[in-house]
Amino acid sequence: MLRNIGKTCSGAMAVLCLFSTLTMAAAMTCAKDNGAGACIAATGPEGNTVVVVGEGLKAGEEMDCQDRGNIIHCQPIANYMTCSKDDGHGNCTEASNANGKLIVVINETFARGDKMTCEEVPGGVHCVKLVLK
Repeated sequence: MLRNIGKTCSGAMAVLCLFSTLTMAAAMTCAKDNGAGACIAATGPEGNTVVVVGEGLKAGEEMDCQDRGNIIHCQPIANYMTCSKDDGHGNCTEASNANGKLIVVINETFARGDKMTCEEVPGGVHCVKLVLK
């Protein structure tokens, strides 16, 4: 009976360890891009460089990466901002990040004080309003 309990516990631990490695995300820095807006190599916190797949990223940018077993997929880190200036007609014209850095944005239906996530896209900065419940 102890042997059966041991096998069951060992199997459960193996599954938990496998699942945790598949879902682990890590912050990395893009070390090399392909010149077409995709990161192809990244440096981890330990300083090791690995091959990654990351669309919309340039060398030097911070990103969230997830090891999916056969590839490491990366995406830009969400940039949380607050609308600091609007035009009085519901359009945010300037936003600030956590460090107080001001960035010009053009977004409809945002008012001063609205929280949002923003990312740089070709032609400007795209933001999405955060809805907190």
